[in-house]
Amino acid sequence: MNILVVPTTDWIGHPVPNRLNFIFDILAENHNVYVLHFRLKKFQGFKPRKTKCTLIKTGWKEIDDPSTYYILNFSSHLRSIRRIIKDKRINIILSANILPSFMANFAGVPIVFDYLDHFEESASIYYPDSIFRKLVKNGVSFITRYNLKHAQSVITVTMELANLLHDFGIENVAVIPNGVDTDLLKPIQKPNAKSDLGLKGQVIGYVGSLEHWVDLELVVQALPRLNVTLLVVGPGLFTDYGEKIKTLARELDVEDKVIFTGVVRYTDLSTYLSAMDIGLNPLKKMKKNEFSAGGKVFNYLSCGRPVLSSRIVSLEKLLGNEIYYYDDLESFVNQTRFILDSNQDEMKYRLIAEKFDWRKIAFNYEEVLIRST
Repeated sequence: MNILVVPTTDWIGHPVPNRLNFIFDILAENHNVYVLHFRLKKFQGFKPRKTKCTLIKTGWKEIDDPSTYYILNFSSHLRSIRRIIKDKRINIILSANILPSFMANFAGVPIVFDYLDHFEESASIYYPDSIFRKLVKNGVSFITRYNLKHAQSVITVTMELANLLHDFGIENVAVIPNGVDTDLLKPIQKPNAKSDLGLKGQVIGYVGSLEHWVDLELVVQALPRLNVTLLVVGPGLFTDYGEKIKTLARELDVEDKVIFTGVVRYTDLSTYLSAMDIGLNPLKKMKKNEFSAGGKVFNYLSCGRPVLSSRIVSLEKLLGNEIYYYDDLESFVNQTRFILDSNQDEMKYRLIAEKFDWRKIAFNYEEVLIRST
């Protein structure tokens, strides 16, 4: 197949790869995969990742803010989509964006839409305490529903999101969960990993972007009651959320118990994950989090680490009692103490992760694309 991917963001510049990066680098081994290359100025300082896909540069204006970028480059993206479809004889479009996906609807090629989370909340969360937030949320909601209704089929990550799509009137929905590269993320002996990073004692850790949908506030508030180090691995990209967490740590006098690493290359992530005694998935209560099961949980499991997560309905249905949950500050403290005081089976967690290896997931994804052509 000749496949055009309209991705969520800069394909090689964003420091945190998402599910499409993994899936389509695998599918590119047997198909011609072309990707619209959105060049967001925000990511120019990061080292670009390698990809097996063919990048098609698009957009004439490089801007930090994602919403402004897509609006101002509307016509450029439309021309690029039309040109690629004609020149590369595209059979199908996999779309996972908002405004560029809207333009793809008029290209005359079947579209599969990847509804990887609750788009309207994901887009608006970048504008906390702003009048612009409501405008973005309403606009994204309208365009996304148009995209969904005009897609040949829709892929999403959980049954909860599938049920939401059914409420929108979308019928042809396939559920394909997030996953992990188990060949790349492997357990390293915990003492060795801690030594390599200069860490001592018990470590609880978070890996991911620092944005307002994350609930590191609760984790920091728990630190005065726990004899642990909090390792925060990941960048703050579009908001000041990371700075707010640092300020909170200073106010609670636990600044010396928190380590922020900033951006870490995905290829180096095993060391950081393996240095943790617990991998954290702390998320605020919102549909975006309740309905989607993010990939970081599988990253922790792939390195043999127990996971402590906010109680999220989608994760409970997907993984059940294979991971741990908390409901509030008190239960977070109690669960953390329990996990740290108990023996954990590294191989058990690794085997769970292997069920969600990206190669298995890519095979299911390919089947949906073939059926939709």
